[in-house]
Amino acid sequence: MKKLLQNTPVFLFLLPVFFVLHGVNENFGYINVPDCLLLMITYTGACALLYFLLLPLFNNYVKAALMAAYLMGFYCFFGAVHDFLKAHTSSLHRYTILIPAFLILGIVILIYLKRKKSSFIKLSLFINTLFLIYLAVDGGGILWKMVFPTPNKLAVYSFAKNNTYGTCSDCAKPDIYFLLFDEYASSLSLKQRFDFDNSDLDSFLIKSGFQIQRKSKSNYNFTPFSMSSALNMSYLGGFFNPKACTADDYAYCNNLIKNDEVIKFLSYQGYDIANYSVFDLAGNPSKVDQSFLPLKTKLITDRTLFGYLKKDIAWMLYTGKWEIKWLTENTFYQQVTNNERLIAGVERESETKAKRPRFIYGHIYLPHPPFFFDRNNRLKDKATIYREGIADRLPQAYLDYIPYTNGKIKELIETIQRNSHDSAIIIFMGDHGFREKTVSLNPAVNFQNQNAVYFPDKDYHLLYDSITNVNMFRVVFDKLFKQNIPLLKDTSIFLQDKQ
Repeated sequence: MKKLLQNTPVFLFLLPVFFVLHGVNENFGYINVPDCLLLMITYTGACALLYFLLLPLFNNYVKAALMAAYLMGFYCFFGAVHDFLKAHTSSLHRYTILIPAFLILGIVILIYLKRKKSSFIKLSLFINTLFLIYLAVDGGGILWKMVFPTPNKLAVYSFAKNNTYGTCSDCAKPDIYFLLFDEYASSLSLKQRFDFDNSDLDSFLIKSGFQIQRKSKSNYNFTPFSMSSALNMSYLGGFFNPKACTADDYAYCNNLIKNDEVIKFLSYQGYDIANYSVFDLAGNPSKVDQSFLPLKTKLITDRTLFGYLKKDIAWMLYTGKWEIKWLTENTFYQQVTNNERLIAGVERESETKAKRPRFIYGHIYLPHPPFFFDRNNRLKDKATIYREGIADRLPQAYLDYIPYTNGKIKELIETIQRNSHDSAIIIFMGDHGFREKTVSLNPAVNFQNQNAVYFPDKDYHLLYDSITNVNMFRVVFDKLFKQNIPLLKDTSIFLQDKQ
């Protein structure tokens, strides 16, 4: 065995296996096995390609494997190196320093390996053994979590734990449409902050029979946190730092949404679920491709060199002299396509005559940036979209995007009410208010969200003007299914990402 580990550079192929396996161990429960296997095969294939390209240069399989491992290791563990340097140094994490340093070191290693007469069998033995130990540790960690699964660290829901809800055999059980328009601030907020008149939408909603909760607020100012709270009818428990939210915290929230209590409750009441959102729900995966959510293998791939370059500087490839046409055409306007697909899906559901009641969740990425359309519903050029919605999040561009958004809202609600003959419940909400790029001196404005509800019987006495998202479904379920679920104190928690 020792001789095998000395003379066979299996470490090159153990490296991608360890990288993926370690990611699975860190994010256990959020990444499915087929995706992991595909990712592992892809990275292993990349290692093999590098190896065979370098083999003629060195004419030595151990040296070729060492050089290939250096290149692949930097690619896979770039995120870990970058974050470590960012936390412990003032400037070494910068791309202008880190990448040239990597290239210079790579040249030094290449020259050293080329000139050195050593067979490097001891180094091969050491690295092979090291990776085998790492694999054993991570494999054992995964096995332990499979046998003794730990609960979601943010899932502390007395409502769910006590299972205090019951069925209602004599309730009407109408279809329920949950229309979530991302980052749509309340009309009151728009007026107070920007002197923007959104009465056109308010008049439409009132004329359509809705009641508007004008002082509504979200409980959190980030989408996954806000939605996991709203869809579980509870605040997030467990331990996380509101002033330093991590990718893991987002992943936990995504899992809470996937297995949320609203879906469980409605399934218990005999409802079918139709998911037209950016989130996966249990048994109902998302129908669109959204890059802003840390889902599936992105929890692993986002830590690579490509993941960081895509996050930090990829927008340079969309506009200006560095623009890559095929990339622009295929990805830049994907969000517009996604929104149209989600809205069309909800409208199709309203045309369908179902035997069982349905809960239709439509989560539309409007008027959230990027701001693709101007106030006259004309598509903007890419440079303007990037400057106004990605680089700066300009309030005026957000306000100019609202008329386009309102047109989509009106069309969607009119279609639902027409096809359902006004018999469906419609909950129209924003997950939070408008967030400017800089931290506001008044964080409260981040929570002021749209909130309007349509009940066919027009009985809105359980609703109140200052309701927060956490209590919305508690009120709806109390009304529809005679549950008597107590309301929680309306509170908003300001979150910030870890820097």
